[in-house]
Amino acid sequence: MENAGDIADRLYHLMIRLAHERTVADARIGDTYIAILLDDGLLGLSAVPKADIPPECPPFPPQETLIGSEAASTLAWLIEKGNPRQKAIALATANALIRQERCDAFGDAFDRIGMTAADRVAMVGRFKPLVERIEATGASLTILEKDASKGLVLGARERQEVLQKATVALITATTILYDSLEEILAGLGDSRHTVLLGPSTPMIPELFADTPIHHLGGVRIRDAAGVLRIVSAGGGTRSMRPWLETTNLFIKKHTSQKN
Repeated sequence: MENAGDIADRLYHLMIRLAHERTVADARIGDTYIAILLDDGLLGLSAVPKADIPPECPPFPPQETLIGSEAASTLAWLIEKGNPRQKAIALATANALIRQERCDAFGDAFDRIGMTAADRVAMVGRFKPLVERIEATGASLTILEKDASKGLVLGARERQEVLQKATVALITATTILYDSLEEILAGLGDSRHTVLLGPSTPMIPELFADTPIHHLGGVRIRDAAGVLRIVSAGGGTRSMRPWLETTNLFIKKHTSQKN
């Protein structure tokens, strides 16, 4: 089992060389997303963490204080523990640094799963647009959440049981912000299809090569100015769609690996 935060640590080390060459040209902290625009015109996103914030966690820094800073400085928050707000800024920075040239398939990740009524689906973090589509297949669905208004907030033992039985796991990339992704992945049983989902997803297959993740479902920015406007206005994924393209990357597994 990997330790909490190992994936964020690997992401930092993959991106730090590129980060030394870039500065932050613009930063927007909205109600739903954070956007970091670098001086080369590339933009990255991260969801705003809201649930289960440690009481000692400081508020977001004023966004104007981020502008002009070295990307390496904001990226460094990836390897700090206990501050999901700072880590969200770092994840948006990392996503801006990633130049996603490869795309295995465009469109919604859901369409690549081949879900059937026989599946038991564990959704870690509520993806509202997918709930009805999953239920329409006849598959059983359990939503695991940090926010009780959106899904089940279970103890460790009950959560482990849900993950062990899942044949499909849909996991929000915001788990990276809480250093909980490693524990979730370790709790999976024989999931036939495990997807890391959302605009926060770092689209780097090698980052997840030694994990049970089969599939990354993220976005590529088509119009940075349009996305910045939506983030500033507090909009979510649906509002940003005209300025994004949804992309999928599949991770090859060795036969000796779990799934």
